[in-house]
Amino acid sequence: MKNIVIAGGSGLLGSNILSLLSERKDVSSISLVRKKTDETNNSSVNEIIFNFDDETEYQKIGKEIPCQIFFCCIGTTLRKAKSFESFIKVDKEYPIHFLENLKINSPNSLFVFTSSIGVSNPKGYFLNAKCEVEKAITKSLIHYIIVRPSILLGKRKEFRIAETIGGIVLKKVDNICKKLNLNEEFSFSKLAPIEARQVAKSMIYHAMNFDKSLPGMVLEGESLKSN
Repeated sequence: MKNIVIAGGSGLLGSNILSLLSERKDVSSISLVRKKTDETNNSSVNEIIFNFDDETEYQKIGKEIPCQIFFCCIGTTLRKAKSFESFIKVDKEYPIHFLENLKINSPNSLFVFTSSIGVSNPKGYFLNAKCEVEKAITKSLIHYIIVRPSILLGKRKEFRIAETIGGIVLKKVDNICKKLNLNEEFSFSKLAPIEARQVAKSMIYHAMNFDKSLPGMVLEGESLKSN
């Protein structure tokens, strides 16, 4: 039985991870939430109220809250955060707080972080925040899996017009490239939209079967389709 903790379980990717974990008998899953939602409707997933703005709360992970695998799927938008400072707090500071405390309290844990395919050439506040977290992860010496999906497909709680339009356009381009066998030549497979549930399946598979003789791994493109 592995103890799994997830932050960001209310988002598109996080909710799919929780849904898949709830079907397993070999894990004990905890979702850190600001307030009880009971959206999982499954007793196998335990919701724990967590104050993300209280730095002492992070010390619970690995101590009061046992953790062998930590899924960090936290993320927001500038519109929802309402300020650049609030955005940075959610997308950069929260993940790093989890990482730093997990390294101290449960150093043998696996840290699984949701990043973005554009991190290899970061431009803009979103990608720069993800890039900074990735740097902190690789320097931490804790085992890690960095996940870099393109646009995630699936039903979101909030409508994001840019991602919706981008997903439709890129999906059509991907279909054309597949028909013409151009994906490998233009390396478009990494940019192609992907179903959030497929990414969640791949994350869980690689986390549950992670080889700790390795420092870490990066999942992107075709590797996100293996599970």
